[in-house]
Amino acid sequence: MANERFTGPVNYVVFGIPPTASAVEGLETVLSQVENKSIEILDIECVRGDATACAVTEMHGEGLAAYEGAFSGLLDDEDLAEIAAELSPDWSAIVIIYEDRAMAGAARRWAEAGGTELLVGGIDIQQLEAAIE
Repeated sequence: MANERFTGPVNYVVFGIPPTASAVEGLETVLSQVENKSIEILDIECVRGDATACAVTEMHGEGLAAYEGAFSGLLDDEDLAEIAAELSPDWSAIVIIYEDRAMAGAARRWAEAGGTELLVGGIDIQQLEAAIE
């Protein structure tokens, strides 16, 4: 969990899942990352292509039941409607807002040595690709 010494970047991921696919392995990987403390789930939502909400556990993510209803306030009904509009009616999408905790251990050590977090953030993937080209 974020603390007064370090807050990692907050990111999101949205994956569309066709009706013939299983979301189990991906959700198990999310749980593994939570257990390893490399991420913290702030919000997790499921939406269908017909714009109805669905439970994450309906996508066979029984281990994520503890996160059902996790609500950061960062997603609203309009966001979910926009995501649903991108899906075929029979598809579902899983939406996860998470804090990246990968640097938390190093940040704790630097803070213990007297350092302080100055900046944290991400780089837009399109900007990164443009810089590499």
